[in-house]
Amino acid sequence: MTVARRAALVAALVVLAACSPNERASTVTVDSTATAASAVASTRTSVAPTTSAAPATTVPATTVPAPTVPITTVPITTVAATTALAPGVAPVAAGDACVAALPLRRRIALLTWPGVFAAQWPTAVDVVAEHRVGGVALMTAGPDVADRLAELRAAATHDVIVATDEEGGDVQRLRAFGRLPSAETMAATRSPAEVRAAVAEHGRVIRSLGVDMVLGPVVDVNPVGGRGPLGDRLVGDDPAVVAAYGEAYLAGWADAGVLGVLKHFPGHGSASADTHLAAATTPPLDELRARDLVPYVALAPLGPAVMVGHLTVPGLTEDGLPASLSPAAITGLLRGELGYADALVLSDALEMRAAGRVATVPEAAVLALIAGTDVVLYSGTTLTGRVIDAVEAAVADGRLPEARVTASALRVARRMPDPGRLCAAG
Repeated sequence: MTVARRAALVAALVVLAACSPNERASTVTVDSTATAASAVASTRTSVAPTTSAAPATTVPATTVPAPTVPITTVPITTVAATTALAPGVAPVAAGDACVAALPLRRRIALLTWPGVFAAQWPTAVDVVAEHRVGGVALMTAGPDVADRLAELRAAATHDVIVATDEEGGDVQRLRAFGRLPSAETMAATRSPAEVRAAVAEHGRVIRSLGVDMVLGPVVDVNPVGGRGPLGDRLVGDDPAVVAAYGEAYLAGWADAGVLGVLKHFPGHGSASADTHLAAATTPPLDELRARDLVPYVALAPLGPAVMVGHLTVPGLTEDGLPASLSPAAITGLLRGELGYADALVLSDALEMRAAGRVATVPEAAVLALIAGTDVVLYSGTTLTGRVIDAVEAAVADGRLPEARVTASALRVARRMPDPGRLCAAG
């Protein structure tokens, strides 16, 4: 499918996402004469670049004229026909049996990803060596980061997935190795094709350092005509444009051999607060379907990983639980309805205020896994043993089925550069 057809289809999904699940099961695509891609390019300067993360309401948001192309009936999955955007995702293989046979504690360790910091590298190495975790979140890095990451992998005796925040703008852990503008600036000044090329170029740099996964792109949708609590981390207020640029970021990272992660499901754009700082409530689920969930519907066929935010959603999340700890949000909506049944699903950092108000990090990890998450992220490196203990206890007392741990361990292993080392290491 051409870029024009994909962009026009994304625009059509703005309407489709508001339909019921049964209505969305019908098929839709756009005639090959579509011109929506040029509409995206023609409006990409409508967002004023900014580096402020503070909420504001005076910045014009990116918009796209409604497509005027004819609609015909073909399978919706053709939106992803041109590119595989999930590098390193192995099919079910003989090695799966070996991973499933690992001791329970080792399978749990694959799901627990602590933050690692350049200033505390000996601690990080000790934790990885002792617990043999499946991944880490790189929080800070020095000029010797490539050597340090190789040291971590050696300490684990198997491949460790290295994830990091590399959105661009103010949220970029590896800016010393090349800067990316914020998502808002990228969308304001470049076409999706230009964004893909820029991201791929930077992706090759960070891949050479040992990074496997980027916790982005942000596909949250701004309020109409304004900005939400995450500021210039967002592309704009048009769901179709957000989806088009989200695909460009995913494709750019994939071109470099890096796995992108959509965030923050089910939509942080119009939330009442930044979840780092406070509990945050989104508009009701019906409103999210019409706007915030549109990028997830559009991008599901590409097979990306997803990060779930600590967001309370009226009409969706259970009383007292944010989406990151909610079975209704993860197992029900994301996996059961939106097409992410076998996606790798990650929590946002569990120390953040919106999650910390509910439970300690170890207990929040248990709740997240029960809800359907595969990977729990937390910045407190030394908490790793306590997190694994809590999850192991939850399996022992029946709160968390062991089969769920195994399924998540397999999803992690399939995204490792060399999953066979898990079994070789014993």
